[in-house]
Amino acid sequence: MAPLDPRAGHQARQLRRRALLAAALAAPAVSAAAATGSFRIEVPEPSGVTADPLPLWLHRPESWRPGGRIVVVMHGLRRDADAYRDAWAPLAEAQGSLVMVPQFSATKYPGAAWYNFGGAAGDRPREAWSFFALDRAVAALRVALGAPPGAFPLYGHSAGAQFVHRYLLMTGAPQVARLVIANAGSYTLPLFDRPFPEGLQGTAATADSLRAAFARPVTVALGEEDTNPNHPALPREPWAMAQGPYRLARGQHFVAVAREAAAAMAAPFAWQTRLVPGVGHSNRGMAQALAPLLAG
Repeated sequence: MAPLDPRAGHQARQLRRRALLAAALAAPAVSAAAATGSFRIEVPEPSGVTADPLPLWLHRPESWRPGGRIVVVMHGLRRDADAYRDAWAPLAEAQGSLVMVPQFSATKYPGAAWYNFGGAAGDRPREAWSFFALDRAVAALRVALGAPPGAFPLYGHSAGAQFVHRYLLMTGAPQVARLVIANAGSYTLPLFDRPFPEGLQGTAATADSLRAAFARPVTVALGEEDTNPNHPALPREPWAMAQGPYRLARGQHFVAVAREAAAAMAAPFAWQTRLVPGVGHSNRGMAQALAPLLAG
């Protein structure tokens, strides 16, 4: 990362003040989490450009009990967490899982820098990254439910898939049991000779952290019909266009580069590619095919 400028110190102090406020408000904010069915709660969250709380869109089957599986889903560019929750609700019922979709609003987390790139671009201090809002949201929900700590499966679609794979590369995602990256529009390549967000140059990532990431249970899921080169939400930065003309090609390129990078460092490579036939750029279609991966 680039050296911190004086603004970074101000950002860190502001974040600490927000964190203190969040701690003071946490208990009443999550008291509604004992409900069942589909509902929404808010949890305090210090990251982002405002002090607004973080909404969590939830579906809790009546059969779910504290200690049960919590599946975390990251929404796409439209920030439509409610629609993602609704698509996943019947799948959660079938699995007996609780599904949580945190809403990274465009007001609190504007643009790709704050959501797709997890707030890690530029000179922001590490504690201000949006990536860690996910960890805090899961922890707050577990407290509200009386659930013990534990690993959780994580799924992201489109912009959410961008968030998820960068979250792994930049933080190690230590609390995540399995990661599913579905139909991302662009990727941070696991290469140290290209600057973030195209690559890992200038970041805190190391050869050791990358080796650990390659060993994680990761599925790069791609809709076989996600092949529209003119899709309005397809990233068009030069470095993104260099990854392929459409999402299917870009995902295949990402896995190929990762496999080559792992081989070059003699690292175990546990990632898999899953092609989903008959599905284009659709969270609902991908979710129906991929939900079994998150149930184990």
